Amino acid sequence: MLGKTQYEVENEYYFVDLPKMLMMKDQARAEELLMQIDIVSYPHLVDKKARETIVKRITSMLPKPPAESPKSAEEQYQAQLARMKGGM
Repeated sequence: MLGKTQYEVENEYYFVDLPKMLMMKDQARAEELLMQIDIVSYPHLVDKKARETIVKRITSMLPKPPAESPKSAEEQYQAQLARMKGGM
């Protein structure tokens, strides 16, 4: 961007390899469809390993919860008191 005029920035053209982009899009779409087929067939799979790999693949895509910082003994005690009193 540095050293270019506003006109050059707004009107600059880029080479786009359309067939390659479409192929990549089709590959992504095919992957999505295969995953949907796996998910649909999941309850009916007899092979335990196949079921576990499907579950692992699905759970690996889910967002990870933030790591909980370790609490001191006092904080743990106060949290337990609050739960016992129904405060949490």
